[in-house]
Amino acid sequence: MKLIAHFEDVFWENEPIDHLRFTSRVFLKNELGQYAFLHILGEDFLGERNHLETCGGGVEEDESFLDAAIREVKEELGVKAKNYKVIGSIIDRLNPIHRMTCSVFFSADLDEVYENTNRTEDEKILIDSVLWLYPDEVIRRLSQANSYVDAYVHRRDLRAFIYLLENS
Repeated sequence: MKLIAHFEDVFWENEPIDHLRFTSRVFLKNELGQYAFLHILGEDFLGERNHLETCGGGVEEDESFLDAAIREVKEELGVKAKNYKVIGSIIDRLNPIHRMTCSVFFSADLDEVYENTNRTEDEKILIDSVLWLYPDEVIRRLSQANSYVDAYVHRRDLRAFIYLLENS
């Protein structure tokens, strides 16, 4: 699998890393060529959030990266996808929580829309909406940030998205 990028945390003071997290993230495309992004809005221990973020989350015990991607698409977006393809991975460091994350990115196509999502309590609070955006709008919005946490997330997702476009 291609390592797309490795990012140090340049936003918060350096802290020792004491755990590793594995995540799956998905660029889901509809029939119009638009991509689904979660609009995250609110505040948590990392600060104010007003950013776009790919669908995705932690890989659970005895779950593959692909299985996690399929589950996260259903839980967060309330849809079924098809044609999953691995794009590559990004490793990044998040100092405030002493964590290094390895995120495996996938592309997929929208297949079926369900009536409901199955979001966690935190996701119900922070996910404001799902936005379907054309690639130029994705790049424009991910190139901006209002806070450290916005910049942190956008840096990761923008690098993976550009890699997807360049290698499709």
